[in-house]
Amino acid sequence: MTLSDQDNPNRGIYNTKYSGREMSLDGARMPYDNEMINLRLELLRRYGHDKITLDLCCGTGSYLRRAWGRFPRAVGLDFSRKMLQVFTEELGGDIPDNLLLLEGDARRIALRSGSMDFVFSFTSLYHVPQVSLAVAEIGRILKAGGLAVLEMGNRWSLNTLVSARAHRRQGFAKPFHVSCPAMFGMIRNAGLTIREHRCFHLLPMWGGGPVWLRPLTDWRWKWIMGIKIGGRLLDEWLSSSWPWRYLAFRHLFVCQKIGKSEEETDDDRQK
Repeated sequence: MTLSDQDNPNRGIYNTKYSGREMSLDGARMPYDNEMINLRLELLRRYGHDKITLDLCCGTGSYLRRAWGRFPRAVGLDFSRKMLQVFTEELGGDIPDNLLLLEGDARRIALRSGSMDFVFSFTSLYHVPQVSLAVAEIGRILKAGGLAVLEMGNRWSLNTLVSARAHRRQGFAKPFHVSCPAMFGMIRNAGLTIREHRCFHLLPMWGGGPVWLRPLTDWRWKWIMGIKIGGRLLDEWLSSSWPWRYLAFRHLFVCQKIGKSEEETDDDRQK
């Protein structure tokens, strides 16, 4: 048995409970949802262009496929064989020569150290137990100076209560959220520095949860939190402010591996 089989129930859940449609970026959505999708895609365009890329916990490849023309070579890694099958189907059954799909554990990535220019992981790492191991692996496989865009989930958020209840009662993915200080610690221990840090989802906004919490989980909050002020969502303004950032669920980091890239080192030698 692999590490995932032993201690991560989410592998079995994703192979049985989910169809893959849940990861689709298409279809009717509220403006708030579209803004979050566009924000992630913009980060891929800004930081991932022309870089050898890993989509960690890629699922059906919804973001990787949208930004595909940006990457000369890419790897998609996920622990769910079913999600990778859907990924392949979405590609029309043919995997391009410059794409490698791997079934594996984010905490034990089967790639060489220093082999990636860019790593991203959206809406996934908070379903990984011992996520510090996954962040350490990201630090290992990145080249010096390489970049990572990572989404992590805050344990001390209302979304943790809603997610835990959805897992217990409906069998959805089990949350493995961590505290904000833990996020900063594991990023630092992986040899990464934070270039950008943005927070979202002060309120869950996807319904459910105990009755007493439902006034704060209602999806209609998206109409208010989706208002844009100065080019950013009201939700981000509130979620990123002190002290609310310590209660916001979604933390989006742009990180860089400490050290110079081979290109920068060559430039130094020529000076």
